[in-house]
Amino acid sequence: MDDRLPFGGDEYRDRARRVRERMGERGVDALLVTSPPNLFYLTGFESIWYPPRAPVAVVVSAADERLVFLDYERHETLVRETAHCDDAVFYRYEDVVDTIAATFRERGWLEGSIGLERWSQAPGAPLVEAVAGRLRDGGGRVVDGDWIVDRVRLTKSPAEVECVRRAAAIVDAAFADLAEHVRPGQTELQIAARLDTVMADHGGEGAAIRTMVSAGPGVWCRTHAPPSRRPVQAGDVMYIDACGVYNRYHADVCRTFAVGRDHPAARAILDVTAGSVEAVRKAVHPGDPLDVAQRVAEEYVYSRFPREQVWWVGGYALGIAMPPNWVGHTYLANDAFEQFTWEPGYVTNYENVLFDREAGFTASYMETLLMTEGGVEVLSKVPRTLTVLAG
Repeated sequence: MDDRLPFGGDEYRDRARRVRERMGERGVDALLVTSPPNLFYLTGFESIWYPPRAPVAVVVSAADERLVFLDYERHETLVRETAHCDDAVFYRYEDVVDTIAATFRERGWLEGSIGLERWSQAPGAPLVEAVAGRLRDGGGRVVDGDWIVDRVRLTKSPAEVECVRRAAAIVDAAFADLAEHVRPGQTELQIAARLDTVMADHGGEGAAIRTMVSAGPGVWCRTHAPPSRRPVQAGDVMYIDACGVYNRYHADVCRTFAVGRDHPAARAILDVTAGSVEAVRKAVHPGDPLDVAQRVAEEYVYSRFPREQVWWVGGYALGIAMPPNWVGHTYLANDAFEQFTWEPGYVTNYENVLFDREAGFTASYMETLLMTEGGVEVLSKVPRTLTVLAG
């Protein structure tokens, strides 16, 4: 195993233990973990590509502490040198389903329930169905394996929290650099590249979602749009959303900027909505349902602004992520794939995204919040009010 793995063996073994406990609660005897973030969580393995027709996976057995890696043959050296696992099985594209079925049969995993992750980013759904069918043909009972590992990942260890803090410092450094380097005439693409370069200079990795930079009269509707070749101009309102990443742990920051001169209307909105973070911090305590925060946030914002001016108020879990998605499976509204509570070690982003269509501007920010034993902590030190960048 490569000593460059982000964590030691005891940390990985404890993660697998917690996953086995959750498997027991869900009645799963063997879990085929194919979600790239979940795979990284359990083994430290990372690839730039997860083939749609070849599952890169690890099997967790409720009755055995050993982790068995499954991958295609061209990854053999990468797996053996960099993954935390006890055994590995490799296959070719043409025999992938046969090899997986044989592995489950030979190790006795067909005798119990087998959990599959169908919400995984990879492999492709037809291949997951083919594997499920072959396991059933062999006598296995295939059950839902989604969110078992994801739920365990929601509560982060001290070592994981340290990675999140490092990620937050990395993205803060990139935002602090903007005042020195952003000028009218630079394109959104160039500004995004500058942010990514500064984060890399501070040890940051590529984020699971591209850095977002949008400016100009169309910015009000360009949330989730990629940066363009449009040069920013004096008088623009600019929206920037980026994640710092350290050992694949993400910390999200979004801020609104005025280029060249102040924008009083955007500033007025942000001066008010900035207070919603403190309202949430005061209201939420360890053990509370996630939606306590959502209710407080909505009451704060909707009592001050018309609903038609609010794109979204809310948040979602953050942690390990691989392209193309850093959004976790739980939301502050507790209305996503699972409900959860504010446990110490829980990390979420928090968004206030408002706009004015007629005036053509946005007034938005996002924070990364960490629940500690003492309450909610805001990880970014960047002011969430409007910042004017020199023209």
